[in-house]
Amino acid sequence: MNVSMRACWRAEEVAGIVANEALEHHEAIFLATHSAIKGFDIRGSHQGDIRSAHESAVLQALSEPSRKHAFCVVQGEPGSGKSHLIRWLALKWPEGRDVTLLIQRADGSLEGALEQLKTRLPTEFKPLFDRLGRRQRATDEGRAKNFLSNLANALDPKYYDPPLEDVDWCAANLPGELIDNLTVKNEWTGPARILRLLDGKGETEDSERNSQSAVFNLFDISTLAEAARSVRNSGVRPGAERLAAKIREEADTIDAYRQEDWDDPEELLREIGPRVPYSAKLLEALNRRRNDAVQHLLGVSAEGLKDLFREVRTVLAQRGQRLVLLLEDITSWEGIDNSLIDVLVTNADTRSNDGKSDLCPLISVVGITPAYYADLPANYRGRITHELNLGLAKREGELQDVAALREEEARLEFVARYLSATRAGTDVLAQWRESTREQSSPDAPNLCLNCPIKTGCHATFGAFDDVGLYPFTRKALGNLFDALNERDNGLTWKTPRGILQAIVSPVLEQADAIEAGDFPTQRLDNRALLPDSRNLSGILEQMIDARLPAGSAHGQISRLISYWGDRNRSTTVRLEDGTIAFAGVAKPVYEAFGIPWIGDTETEFKPVPVVTPVVEFNPAESTQTVEEENNGPRRNAALNQTPVSISRPATPPSKRPSLTKSELQKSRDQLRHWKETGELLSPMEWNKLVHGLVQSIDAGSVSLDRDTFKRLFTESQVKLEGTAPIRRGYFWVSKDEWVLSGLEAYQALKLDKGLSNGEVEVHRRALAALLRRLEPQIEQYADQRLGLVDGKRLEPSVTYAKILLARAWLRGTASPDMPLPEQLKIILSDEDGAESDPATRSLQWREFLHKTNQQHRLLRVALREMLSIPQGESKSFGLADVSKLAAPLELFRVTLRFAPLPEDVDSGITLLETAKDIVSSVKGSLQNILRYERERLVSQVEGLMEIRRGSALRDHIERVEKAIDAVSTSVPGASPDLVRQWKTMFGRVKPLLDSDAVYAVQRFLLEVSDLKEEGKVISLKLAAGAPSRDLAQFKDLASLGETVVAELLEHVRDKLKARAGASSLADIHTMGTALVTLGSDQKGAMS
Repeated sequence: MNVSMRACWRAEEVAGIVANEALEHHEAIFLATHSAIKGFDIRGSHQGDIRSAHESAVLQALSEPSRKHAFCVVQGEPGSGKSHLIRWLALKWPEGRDVTLLIQRADGSLEGALEQLKTRLPTEFKPLFDRLGRRQRATDEGRAKNFLSNLANALDPKYYDPPLEDVDWCAANLPGELIDNLTVKNEWTGPARILRLLDGKGETEDSERNSQSAVFNLFDISTLAEAARSVRNSGVRPGAERLAAKIREEADTIDAYRQEDWDDPEELLREIGPRVPYSAKLLEALNRRRNDAVQHLLGVSAEGLKDLFREVRTVLAQRGQRLVLLLEDITSWEGIDNSLIDVLVTNADTRSNDGKSDLCPLISVVGITPAYYADLPANYRGRITHELNLGLAKREGELQDVAALREEEARLEFVARYLSATRAGTDVLAQWRESTREQSSPDAPNLCLNCPIKTGCHATFGAFDDVGLYPFTRKALGNLFDALNERDNGLTWKTPRGILQAIVSPVLEQADAIEAGDFPTQRLDNRALLPDSRNLSGILEQMIDARLPAGSAHGQISRLISYWGDRNRSTTVRLEDGTIAFAGVAKPVYEAFGIPWIGDTETEFKPVPVVTPVVEFNPAESTQTVEEENNGPRRNAALNQTPVSISRPATPPSKRPSLTKSELQKSRDQLRHWKETGELLSPMEWNKLVHGLVQSIDAGSVSLDRDTFKRLFTESQVKLEGTAPIRRGYFWVSKDEWVLSGLEAYQALKLDKGLSNGEVEVHRRALAALLRRLEPQIEQYADQRLGLVDGKRLEPSVTYAKILLARAWLRGTASPDMPLPEQLKIILSDEDGAESDPATRSLQWREFLHKTNQQHRLLRVALREMLSIPQGESKSFGLADVSKLAAPLELFRVTLRFAPLPEDVDSGITLLETAKDIVSSVKGSLQNILRYERERLVSQVEGLMEIRRGSALRDHIERVEKAIDAVSTSVPGASPDLVRQWKTMFGRVKPLLDSDAVYAVQRFLLEVSDLKEEGKVISLKLAAGAPSRDLAQFKDLASLGETVVAELLEHVRDKLKARAGASSLADIHTMGTALVTLGSDQKGAMS
């Protein structure tokens, strides 16, 4: 088929045949377009009467002549087919002695329903309607104020006798006083909305009621809270003031959810009811009193309605007739609906006397919505004999589907009947209807049977039961149905009515556009079809822009591909029947609609799904980061982004309608939404994905080591534009076209198992371009975060290595004159015990080691990661790349100076900032540490050399011990504390005198003395290797010995003077000996 098609119907016929309401049709159209309703769920006390889930079984069970009572409820969402089933029952109800009354939904008002009832009942019953009451002669505003006053009175705790169950709550919170406030009366729109619904209108002036229940909801409470803003000090009592304050607080919660597209107040109440307890309780109180408050405004008496039906049934009982009430929509009767249900559930047999009843049998079939059913009192539910559920909700609180539309074949049959009827036209259908009265149900007219282009048309567009689907295709109907909004202000479009209003009518009304080659037009861009459903893949958009001839409409081909094709495909393939297709649309379809062919001439066969390798990445290790606040200008594009609105904490979950689609299509739609609005849905998932892509880049290609790369680009630091506050120092990935294409390509390679070879190649190129273009931005970001010194970026690995090497030198585990490989091996290995007696070192020496005590392990682990070159799949160390370290460490060995650090730069890497603090604490050099330690060592050496006066260290200490021991023995009580202190210290040091330690100290004393004579200073190597602890102990012991000897000498002299002339020759000899000994030792010490 290679010629343009023409419309085979008249556009003016569409409105009359594809009507919105089943009951607006005449019988011919109704029967021609009727698809059997089946697959529903059957419940109720007499559910076994209905043998199968088919409309014919329902008719057979309910119309059984012997049946005396039935209260059948048909439950389904608005537009699900309730009225269609009830109309079909009315048309097919067997003729007999039944008085069958079909009450259409008409204008949705009680007044309209009563007028139909009055018209359809026999003339003799019409006077009964005069007793029902008279509608108030008041304006809409006046009726709303009267309604509000009635509600206020009904909320008074003393109004009802007996009191209602919420009387205590009303007494405590005084809701009647609140809504009776003058400001509330003038500004609250809730009552006017209820009355508008009861009059059959929609919530707004230009909308229809659409089976909506006329009950107060949470949104009404929100508007009441606004109207009650000035209640305080207005004369109401404290209870009403408190209630107003509470609902104002809760209105903030309600409004926050509404901003996240929670547009169904009933669903919202189920979600947040416990969080808004005062609003929920007030809502319950208002709706409990609604019927009583509204009845006299409607001009109908509840008791009058009961009396009317009682008299009708009494008369019919006398005639032996049965009343059949078929009510399309119970909401049309709201205000007196409870009274009506009382009538419907009244079984004549319960009033029988001797087998006879004063009321006739009553068979009723009533259409209700799930929302109405949910509020139906339990005593009424228990008296439902047959309950037909036309759909089921997947989860509690969600909207129901339509059972008759679950299967694709059922949807095709439904649409095909309307297509066939529209082609035939109303005149042909009228003739057919007349023929059905004479024959036994002949088939509805099908103009396709004798169409000259039937073969080509059906081959291109498809057919169902010999009815051509043109201008649709099977795929188009599937795509359009999937695109229907399932959540639109509490309603779903995935119903028979939704298909007619959003799909069939908009397409068939474009007959002129088809003739002109402009189809499909913007008529398909209606709110019932989710905007996401028209989003093409980025690559496909680019191909259309590049290939579409000048002057062609981009929107036209985009709609065609979105709904008639596959918006995820961007290749030309040859189908099994030999035709070629681009983006899922066969070439004959392009030709039929007069749209330029933009596919390739060389094609691939439709591919078999294969697994396509993509960039693989694992979540990065969690690393602690320092978040930087910087309100100054950014230096590179990766850090810049335009300000965006920032979500508040604890934002309510979004209820935006979404398409039932693949994960790939969700991703594409979210990317498009991000591009167009700056808002990215599911930001956490996307940021995690982009972080993985960034981490897949080779760190070496951006001049970074692996550890620093991971710590700079953590999952919390990598952000797509618009997903976090601008003040944070994140690595921003902008929403440029190359980013969008790359992200879409990654998702396609990962999720789409049916890619052709050409598509795989295109996606790989787009992904490679994304990674390649990210690299310079990563380098710029690293320069910014790490900082530059003399135009060169700070190398964390060099800083870490120098700190670890300095620590090793000061601990004595490495020496500056060791070969560099040996020193690197030491700092990369776990630490053993220290060899430089750190505790006895200078304060500066000890502070450096103390600062690195808690960090050396972390620095070592990081340095290993920085230098390692793992082999194959191994996670172990493998080889090490020390090319960046060799020269800086050699310079450090000579100068003992760290490389300069960037000023006023916070990298956000905790470990690096700690390392920088360590370097700064020593002012960038080890020279100061060495200077203080050198001074300490020289002081100890000189002091010890002076005390021993040329004697060997061991000889000097042993001579002092001998003298102290002799005096303390000969002269008891001579300086006992000092003697005891000496004995204790000598006992600790004595093992050193018997070891090589004394010789090591002696050698160190000589080395230092030689350096002094040569005019040289102690090197870091000598200082680190000094026997610091032993030197200190010997120095302290020798100094104490000096003090003790001097004290004992004075003590002995004092004793001798005190005992002169009173001592024996033996005593004098002993003391003399001790005095000589001490004097000799003192003389030796001073010489």
